[in-house]
Amino acid sequence: MQKKVSVIIPVYNVAEYLQQSVDSILRQTYSNIQVILVDDGSTDESSNLVDLIKKKDSRVEVIHKNNEGLSDARNVGLTLATGEYVYFFDSDDLVESNLIEEAIQFLETKQADFVTFTHDFFNQHNRYQKGKINNREYKFSRIVPNEELISKLLIGKVRVAAWSYIFRKKVFTDAGIVFQKGKKYEDNDTTPLLILASSKSGILKSKSTPYYHYRKRTHSLTGSFDKSNYYDLISITNSVIKIIKENTSISYELNVYCLNQYLSAFRILKIVHGDHKEYSEINEKIRKYISIKNILNSQKTLIKFCYWKFWNVLRQAD
Repeated sequence: MQKKVSVIIPVYNVAEYLQQSVDSILRQTYSNIQVILVDDGSTDESSNLVDLIKKKDSRVEVIHKNNEGLSDARNVGLTLATGEYVYFFDSDDLVESNLIEEAIQFLETKQADFVTFTHDFFNQHNRYQKGKINNREYKFSRIVPNEELISKLLIGKVRVAAWSYIFRKKVFTDAGIVFQKGKKYEDNDTTPLLILASSKSGILKSKSTPYYHYRKRTHSLTGSFDKSNYYDLISITNSVIKIIKENTSISYELNVYCLNQYLSAFRILKIVHGDHKEYSEINEKIRKYISIKNILNSQKTLIKFCYWKFWNVLRQAD
């Protein structure tokens, strides 16, 4: 008998994409699913649409709540999840029909609690950017020691996002893990906590097409910035540092992670026009982690560093 999988889908003003996205879940070859649509105070047609979707499929449940953000919507959805396994799915993305079946087969066969899987990106014009994220870590399916997997996560070799893995609910709830309410970048600290709490964790390779298709939207939660992005990123980074230092012996990868996070925070300050004190504080954090080895960890890190260096040279010249 198939074990139930609860799919939690926070919904906020995504009427244009919601039906297509939910359909990709409802068309799964794995039938024993509970789909929880958490309407987080949508002001467009999403609120009506989730009710219409519920009427058409008995596996769908709907919650309407005041807008309190993605983290709270996920936490609320989790309280209603009755499945042995849980998946947090984003309401504007798409998945292949075999994702849940093959993920659960991996988890059951390997007796694992956590599995992350392949993905790609596509934009608002349905143009795909395949192969840019599915690096060599996803070339074959396997169990990966938890600390090693966290190391790969910290330096961007595997994804940290909640939509990129399926997990055993009991492990998450028994460890008392919750998403930080009102914070952006909330996946950054919950994911390593979940991996640390798992008995076994793994990576699942797709046979052909990546399992998950992430829609890049200009005006999505992560596609626009204000000062809260900056302060949330700093706060979550501090949380991750604490988690890693208290529970692992990881050093180099944590330093690379911190450098990348703080360089990203600097870029946000440039976008939202930070003040002198904020620039001084973030530059001090960045300088703490600068080394040739850290900068050359990846092309992405190098580009971020060059951006930071360029703007600091300009500021000194003024």
